[in-house]
Amino acid sequence: MVSKSRKRDVLLPAYFQPERYVLELEPAIEKATFTGKEILHFKLIKATKEITLHAAELKVKDVRVVAGGKAFDVKKTTYSKKNETVTFVFNKSIPKGKGRLYATFEGILNDRMHGFYRSSYTHEGHEKFLATTQFEAVDARRAFPCVDEPAAKAIFEVTIIAPEDKTVISNTVEKAIVEHEDKPGFKAVTFAPSPRMSTYLLAFLVGDFEYIQGKAKKGVTVRIFVTPGKKGQAKFALSTAIKCLDFYEKYFGIPYPLPILDLIAVPDFASGAMENWGAITYREESLLYDEVHSSLGNKQRIAIVIAHELAHQWFGNLVTMEWWTDLWLNEGFASYMEYHAVDHLFPKWDIWTQFVNDDFGVALDKDSLLSTHPIEIEVHHPSEIEEIFDAVSYSKGASVIRMLATYLGGAAFKKGIREYLKKYAHKNAETVDLWRSLEKTTKKPVGEFMKHWTGKGGYPLIKVHEKGGEITFTQSRFYMSPLSKKKSKDRTLWKVPITITSNTGKKHSILLDKKTTSLKSLKKAGGWVNVNPGETGFYRVDYAPSLLMDLQPAIAKKELSPIDRHALVRDAFALAEAGESRTVDALNLLTAYKNEDNYTVWSEIIGGLGSVKKMLYGSKTYPKFEQFAQTILLSISKKVGWTPKKGEPHTQVFLRSLILSALISFNHKPTIDRATRMYKSRRIPTDLKATVYRAVAKSGGSRQHAEFIRMYKEAHDQQQEQSRIGAALGAFEDKKLLKKTLEFAMSKDVRPQDTLFVYYPVMGNPLGTKLAWQTLKKDWKTLVKRYTITNKLLAYFVGMTGALSTEKDADDVETFFKKSELPNNSLKLAQALENIRANAEWIARERKSVEKWLEEEVG
Repeated sequence: MVSKSRKRDVLLPAYFQPERYVLELEPAIEKATFTGKEILHFKLIKATKEITLHAAELKVKDVRVVAGGKAFDVKKTTYSKKNETVTFVFNKSIPKGKGRLYATFEGILNDRMHGFYRSSYTHEGHEKFLATTQFEAVDARRAFPCVDEPAAKAIFEVTIIAPEDKTVISNTVEKAIVEHEDKPGFKAVTFAPSPRMSTYLLAFLVGDFEYIQGKAKKGVTVRIFVTPGKKGQAKFALSTAIKCLDFYEKYFGIPYPLPILDLIAVPDFASGAMENWGAITYREESLLYDEVHSSLGNKQRIAIVIAHELAHQWFGNLVTMEWWTDLWLNEGFASYMEYHAVDHLFPKWDIWTQFVNDDFGVALDKDSLLSTHPIEIEVHHPSEIEEIFDAVSYSKGASVIRMLATYLGGAAFKKGIREYLKKYAHKNAETVDLWRSLEKTTKKPVGEFMKHWTGKGGYPLIKVHEKGGEITFTQSRFYMSPLSKKKSKDRTLWKVPITITSNTGKKHSILLDKKTTSLKSLKKAGGWVNVNPGETGFYRVDYAPSLLMDLQPAIAKKELSPIDRHALVRDAFALAEAGESRTVDALNLLTAYKNEDNYTVWSEIIGGLGSVKKMLYGSKTYPKFEQFAQTILLSISKKVGWTPKKGEPHTQVFLRSLILSALISFNHKPTIDRATRMYKSRRIPTDLKATVYRAVAKSGGSRQHAEFIRMYKEAHDQQQEQSRIGAALGAFEDKKLLKKTLEFAMSKDVRPQDTLFVYYPVMGNPLGTKLAWQTLKKDWKTLVKRYTITNKLLAYFVGMTGALSTEKDADDVETFFKKSELPNNSLKLAQALENIRANAEWIARERKSVEKWLEEEVG
């Protein structure tokens, strides 16, 4: 529940309740300003002389209230920049009951990608502008005075004044388009009333747009809007959106409640996409698929993002969290459902196996920090909200929902979800409401089972031992480093669903709800036991050495599923970094994977090798490690080759690029040479472009760097190509060129939305990590001004410093940000510092033993 103190300190007075906003807005796009009129229909629970609304960067005037048949004039207007509010004090008390507030206002179309903002693009050699919105989490207040809280649901009636040749889009269908009576050449576009919804889901756009359209099975019109010249790239998105909408209507058992669903590609966009009800906005590379320039990875990413945002139309829009504490209800569930939808639409993509790497594994990493946060985290001020749009809310949320769905059974889980959505449709809910709905339909104690999974940070490590014919399981919280573990006093005991399989085919499940429990071993002589098959439980497993040794033949023979093979190698490296085992044990385990051919498993193997690379880079033994890594990779590289094979699996395309990129990373000269020849021939398969560009950069000089810069600029309408080139610009092995890359990242030739993605590869390059940090310090004030301190992109710049790896680095980062403007990224800073110190401790503890092992193994 929302605490009383938080209601007093953060939320606007509850006695003022918005019911309907009638808005008229007129953006002056060239001038980057806008004006507006508002009639706010409200209900007062008690009489008052004051009304406070949220307003940021707005000038509000001509305010009056009509209530009880009387008019009330404003005596005084005050603004609070800190609280982003405007307060109207009236000449006499407004009676309780219903009323209307009238106001006019003006504001700016900012260039910071939040609120009501301006986006630019180039078409036929000319710079063009459009106006668009991004209101999540608390930026509707930058467009009109409102109660900008998710629980303050209301109906919105929007009219936009725009030039006659401009396209206008909002959440619903156009109800009327009339010539503006006072402004020749302008039109007034009025949209049908919206459903009751939160302010952060409102959207309106004005600009030059084209679209293609189709219809879903139940008649909903689906449209994809793009800037001029890009309709040909919208076909895949349209097909996917229609099929996805059909899937969700059937799964949720509730029709999509609007007659139209628009998906709009916006040139400047801070996130991947935003689920505005009926008018979903996207970064262009998250929506547009070019048959020539887009890779298969781009295609899969587009499908995932579309599925995520469409899931929100029910889970988030139809039923909305009461307050941002329960953000995970929106994001965790959408992150889970996106895989269901994509698996249904593209069953050959093996998407659930990829889940354990792309979401489950990411969540395990982020949630192993002492400075993590619970899924349900108290948000005491709106300025804290952006920090929880992270892997815990999204990926851990998805992972624990998947665990719960498995525990309850798919059919029972779906029944409970339908119950929840029907009960709270057009209302707000909290986590406990979801648990109650699931308990009603499943008759299981869901709330008790899930209490610590969502209410506590972290997750358990399950230690597995065998003695006297019994297997013993012991749980304790897992930490990424001994330093974090030492500082913690957490003694949480989770209710852990544990399933065990064995080579005998037997299977056993228990619920571990105490520190330790035992059961009779399923293992026969010469056999093995596997804990958490399919990785449905959100925890790591630490096998006793003998049990892990027993599993190695099963890995080599592929008796275990790809998900289980992935889990073993992932946990081996994580346990080594955490001080629970040795890094050389993880490296030795890799010999069992010599026959491995699964993309997701190889993603984890290469990730483990990459972490050891950071430990050894620059040392005398590093060349030996490169030799070892090349040996691991060469066998699979021969199998995947350079040339796509007709009918090969979807993930084989990813595997080829992954393996060749890894060989390039580890300086395998024949691979680099072949990639360079392919680049010179200009005959590069799209799916290998990122790989080839990286190879060319790694062996290239100033001439090649300049060519990549030119290519980046020329690809101004191909964000996916720019992303590949931007990553390559961080792969050069000359610090002077890496410095030029960082300068380019901050230039006008790189969109602010993309600066991070040119900057970050330099930070990830061991040669450029410290350079990127030193440059970031110099660029910080510019970045704060560019994004504002509340923008989530700024938080990523703070988080990237976690790639540093010495105590001196940690002290420097801590000192710098203590002196800098960082009020809303304190969590990201704490996590970055913990990562840096964990890196330093791991290197100090393990480097010598790894170097000795390399001397013995490689010679």
